[in-house]
Amino acid sequence: MAAGPEDRPVMQPIAPQRFALQVTIDEELHEDLRYAQDLLSHDLPTADVAAVLKMAVKALVTQLEKRRFAATDKPRTGQPRPNSGSRKIPADIRRAVWKRDGGRCAYVSEDGHRCSERRFIEFDHELEVARGGEASVANVRLLCHAHNQLEAERTFGAEFMRHKRIAAADTRAAVT
Repeated sequence: MAAGPEDRPVMQPIAPQRFALQVTIDEELHEDLRYAQDLLSHDLPTADVAAVLKMAVKALVTQLEKRRFAATDKPRTGQPRPNSGSRKIPADIRRAVWKRDGGRCAYVSEDGHRCSERRFIEFDHELEVARGGEASVANVRLLCHAHNQLEAERTFGAEFMRHKRIAAADTRAAVT
């Protein structure tokens, strides 16, 4: 069911570096928010909702960066490397690429403009694994989904990629 206009969050600037947020939440989230305020009562005696949300979002971002980009303050050393021809990108390479590319798409257009997208970010081998490319900081970059698809079509052709997408959709449909 699509969200109605009354369920969509409204975020408006109200002053420099300040925003008003209006959002409709369900009972479960309301209870969790109140419980978080209770748990933080020693740290945030005022139980300021904005402060609770800030802490929650920072914790979520840290967790997601760890999962997506292997972000950590204490990386492991001496991890085994994947076999040649593997699509797996080791954690240390994911971390380095994410840091180098600033967590956003690294695609640069012909006129020199860099894509600013941070959503739907994917790791991409500049020299494709199918053509002998390996997982290295020099060969891996972050691309948004659209630019990843564009590069794949440039390399393998639009028709080949269309067939690959159809096959992947058929596989997903067979699993569900």
